Amino acid sequence: MSKDAKPLALSETLRDLALLRVSDLDVASLVPPQATQSSKPETTTNATVEQSYEFVRQARAAIKLYNRGEVEQVGSGVEAIRMKVEELSDGLHDTR
Repeated sequence: MSKDAKPLALSETLRDLALLRVSDLDVASLVPPQATQSSKPETTTNATVEQSYEFVRQARAAIKLYNRGEVEQVGSGVEAIRMKVEELSDGLHDTR
């Protein structure tokens, strides 16, 4: 192809379209049926977007908890209870 030639020359494109028009070819039959069904991909896309929004909501809530220090407070409370349970368990084992 030379530098001056256009890849899709208008005259050739119009000729090809005219040939398709006069032929008894149903162009829609060339397209797979899945491509025309837009409801399933749209539903899948909507579900994926909704899952993404839910993930962001949960991540933001976790970050807020972390920034407020509630995780450390609850963790220290759990640690204090664990230590008391261990002391109690050690006391029960000593009395046997």
